[in-house]
Amino acid sequence: MPEGKFIVASGPVIIEDNKLLVVKDNKDPFYKLPGGTVKERESLEDGCMRRAREEINADVEIIRPLMPHILYENPKTKEKMTIILINYLAKLKNKEEITPLPPSQDIKWVGIEEIKQGKGNVSPNVKALIEKEY
Repeated sequence: MPEGKFIVASGPVIIEDNKLLVVKDNKDPFYKLPGGTVKERESLEDGCMRRAREEINADVEIIRPLMPHILYENPKTKEKMTIILINYLAKLKNKEEITPLPPSQDIKWVGIEEIKQGKGNVSPNVKALIEKEY
């Protein structure tokens, strides 16, 4: 069992017209999926929906869970830790109302093919998820 910090994060994977919704915040130089750490006694699904609301004012409907992704170091700091990312394929119910809420700074739609080709300035785990699932 890995030592150190252990984090469980959850978030939606929203795809429309072969494009993935990604968000950029003030912490990382790349775009990533909305989502983040699940609170104590919060379900993964509730965490996914809460983080979507908090980060981009999104109202999402969960369709199904996707394959978990495990990281053994923080992608930015390289600190050794275990991060379990649980993402859900989700439908955006309020597309006209989404907006970046601090610390989120920008939202964009990136083509699935673009991501597979290493373009779009997305985090490595987003590229890995898209390659596995799509």
